[in-house]
Amino acid sequence: MSENKELTEEATTTDAAPSPQQTTSQTTSQNQQNLPEEIKRENLPSEAQQVYAAALKAAKSDGISEEGARQIAWNSLREMFEKGSDGKWYAKGEVTAQHYKAVTSGGN
Repeated sequence: MSENKELTEEATTTDAAPSPQQTTSQTTSQNQQNLPEEIKRENLPSEAQQVYAAALKAAKSDGISEEGARQIAWNSLREMFEKGSDGKWYAKGEVTAQHYKAVTSGGN
């Protein structure tokens, strides 16, 4: 019994690797900090920033030029969000993880 207790204590005191969720949120946060000024000026909701950043990253990793990657990212963003008459961006529908997955992986 004491052996199990020691193993439990060791497991709780050792540094655990970050969970995939923590790693994803850290990467997303880093991507959002690296957004172009034009995106920052738009005051996009965080979900829209994530879509833009993921699409931009995926396009660049496919070897598309910087300008082409930005156009793809904007198109991805505009498929899911629209700018209201009040100047704020709103989701056209439900922002799903499936779309985010497709954008980040470059496909289905």
